Amino acid sequence: MQNKRRLWIWILASALILPVLLGGVGHIAAAEAERDAIFQDIRDSDDPEATWIVKWEGQPDPQFLASSVIVRAYDSSRTVLAKPADGRSEAEWLSQWDSFPGVSYIVANRKVQISAAANDPFLDKQTYLNQTHTIEAWKEINRNESIVIAVVDTGVDLDHPDLKDNLVPGINLVQPKLKPADDNGHGTNVAGVIAAIGDNGIGVTGMLWKAGIMPIKALEPNGRGDEDKLGAGIRYAVDHGAKIVVLSVGLLRNDAYLQEVVQYAEDHNVLLIAATGNDEGRIIRYPAAYPTVLAIGGIGEDYTVEERSNYGPELDLVAPWSVFTTAMGGKYEYKDGTSMAAPQVAAAAAMAWAKYPDMKPYEIRNLLRQTAEDLLDPGWDELTGYGLLRVDRVLSEPYKTDMYEPNDSRATAKPYSIGRMISAELTSGADADWFSLEAPYDGTLKLKLTSDLPAPSALKLTHAGSAGVFAYPIVPGTPLELKVSRGNNRIALQFENAKEPGAWIYRLSSSFTVYRDPFEDNDRQYQAYKLPPRSQTVVGTFDHEGDEDWYSMTFTQSGIMKVTITPDTKRIDPILTIQKKGERAITIDDNEEGELETYTFDVFPGTYYFKAGKLLPDPAIGEYSLAFDYKPQFLDPNEPNDRPYQATFVSPDTAYEGVFDRDSDIDYFKFIVSENSLVRLSVTDIPNNREVTAALQSSNLQGIAKQANAPGASRLDLTATLEPGTYYVRLSADHAFRDRMYKLLVHTEAMFAGYIDISDHWAKDAIAELSGKHIIEGYGTFQFWPDRTISRAEAVSLIVRSFGYVKKRDVSFPDVKTDYWAYDAVAKAMQAGIVQGYPDGSFKPDGSLTRVEMAVLFAKALGIGGKLRGDVPFADLSTNYWALPILKQMSAEGWITGYADGTFRPDAPTTRAEFAVLLNRILHRE
Repeated sequence: MQNKRRLWIWILASALILPVLLGGVGHIAAAEAERDAIFQDIRDSDDPEATWIVKWEGQPDPQFLASSVIVRAYDSSRTVLAKPADGRSEAEWLSQWDSFPGVSYIVANRKVQISAAANDPFLDKQTYLNQTHTIEAWKEINRNESIVIAVVDTGVDLDHPDLKDNLVPGINLVQPKLKPADDNGHGTNVAGVIAAIGDNGIGVTGMLWKAGIMPIKALEPNGRGDEDKLGAGIRYAVDHGAKIVVLSVGLLRNDAYLQEVVQYAEDHNVLLIAATGNDEGRIIRYPAAYPTVLAIGGIGEDYTVEERSNYGPELDLVAPWSVFTTAMGGKYEYKDGTSMAAPQVAAAAAMAWAKYPDMKPYEIRNLLRQTAEDLLDPGWDELTGYGLLRVDRVLSEPYKTDMYEPNDSRATAKPYSIGRMISAELTSGADADWFSLEAPYDGTLKLKLTSDLPAPSALKLTHAGSAGVFAYPIVPGTPLELKVSRGNNRIALQFENAKEPGAWIYRLSSSFTVYRDPFEDNDRQYQAYKLPPRSQTVVGTFDHEGDEDWYSMTFTQSGIMKVTITPDTKRIDPILTIQKKGERAITIDDNEEGELETYTFDVFPGTYYFKAGKLLPDPAIGEYSLAFDYKPQFLDPNEPNDRPYQATFVSPDTAYEGVFDRDSDIDYFKFIVSENSLVRLSVTDIPNNREVTAALQSSNLQGIAKQANAPGASRLDLTATLEPGTYYVRLSADHAFRDRMYKLLVHTEAMFAGYIDISDHWAKDAIAELSGKHIIEGYGTFQFWPDRTISRAEAVSLIVRSFGYVKKRDVSFPDVKTDYWAYDAVAKAMQAGIVQGYPDGSFKPDGSLTRVEMAVLFAKALGIGGKLRGDVPFADLSTNYWALPILKQMSAEGWITGYADGTFRPDAPTTRAEFAVLLNRILHRE
């Protein structure tokens, strides 16, 4: 059983019941009796419930008949129009029969409508006959009395004096017991364009003076109708001798039912001609969009494309948009639209068949294409197709089996529009037919070769695209799928055997499937693609049956969200669904088919789900954009805090968020300092177009410090040293902002002797005492860095300052210049005789002072010369160590000590803390 699809749409259909179905009424052999059999025992109903077209492979199952209301039945196609019986769940009924063996498919019965446009009273009467050069063609052919042209429309005025003698029996599918009389006027307009009786001295002249018009009424008085009647009308025309079927109706979407009906006509050598539609866009309506249907657009009197006429890759021809034609009640009127252009091509096709009665439909299509007048680019383009209908050329120019030659190379490739059937010829193995096609998106191109004769040898198809050039075997009747990229692609068909002597006429059909978007698989809510909670736009596709795209965002901040889904084609009728987790969903489908849907709502913290969907589950060639416009609207959790007595208490190292919801808003905070501390206050996340000022105040609101962010900066920083007490922070902004929250952070660090990094250090007392005497100092960041290595220059400076040396001499060290910061201290130390350089003559002032160098430096300052006797005081000193005498005496007198393991580590660098402790110890000597 072929793959089935369920289509869900909103539609109203007449409820009709047929108690005895299909085989139950007996076999009807005579074709003329078929119409009565189809509608036997049908009764009318105004029930507006939805109905479904059900295709059976054989006879309907008895359970189906018992569980369903049969609205209409079509014996020849084994289809019925049905709905669930009273009391049956619609969902259960569809689920049961959609998967039932013997059911080929179930599709929703959709509305169709005429492609009509408003009257234009200023158009000259019947100017289209001159534009298409029909009057010239009449010299050769002005009638085809052997052909029947079916008009599937609103019916025809059966008594119109300019039409009645050209009418053949038809059918009324809307009210089967009545004749197909027009109750709208549109079908009468179409019939008059084709074959209003010519040369009779009254009214207007059709393009054909004499031909058979078969009126098939498939549309209601308002110009709308059901898809099942459209399909039934086409089948009736095929089965009752029509050679051409004119379809001035249009759907934006495709389904299996209509595909099957169109193929039925092609299989029976019936030519379908359809209007593209009047939606003012790049979209060809169905059935015009099918490969075997001639799709007709419209032009104005100035030969420019009518802006309301649909265009796109499936367009074949254009014809005049505006006509003056027959009207209901025996009258005449101006009408325009692509539905008036399509019957002109139908008349031309009938005239061609009058001259070439043995031609097949695909040859008629090719003849009309190859004789068209180029209006824009040579060959095919998507605005005018192959060009303007030229009836004179149809009858005067010879038919070409291959209208695309010369196209033997990639450089000479001829345009080929996606979604069309074309016919061409390979003349030999040396012939290669190159075609150039524009893929509207990334996706898959399906190509199918057919022919009336088998190919003389194997064939190959070459694809030149953005990924490179590749060749594939292609077998007639077997589809070949190619991955194509958006933009230009070129394909070539040729025989595998370059020496093949034979020729072969072929037909090439194509269809296109859009790419799978990067957010798949997200067809279910639990598979929702997670998006960051911010403004953004995502672009997706509906590439497979039942495709629904779910997205989610998790918000931590309230705000306002505007969501807009915008399709780039009217073949997508978007539906937007929004649901907060745990709450009811909201569905937005307010606008016409193919138009954007948008919704604005308040967002609160939590997870939200967004579904991009469309009315019908069929795949669609197109993209949608889902735009999220999120504007956080923050509430200040600290309000009211506009006064000091309302100040929010702040704990150190905890971020506090707030907003300025008005220009005059002031935010007060307070904190407590329990000991002398360095306080660092920061305000971050400031908008780049706002200035925020932080003022630090004492407990009695006296100003201590104030700081604002620099222009364009997103933060400000304020630092102060504070004694124990309560303090306030006053924040203000030059202008309000609520779309983001600022963050206030207060960081406190306990201070000891003016430093934040010695309060827990083993050397803190010595450092504090020396700092208090202004002998030693830290860095500008309120840090002493006690564990940093002290340099030779720093050590010398501290010794000179502590011992009060004043005399100095010139420094002879090449690495201590006169502009060196410690030059004066080194000069005084040299005069005092407490320093000396290295063997190479350098002093290396920035080098680390080792522990042994520290001991020697202090020994010289104390006048200690060292002693030779006594034990070695430290385990890591040898008896011949160069400074052993000094270290012996310094240790013996208690100035220096070693480590717990008994070592002194003489070559280890001296830290600032170690130096400070020894210096303080020496300064306390008696």
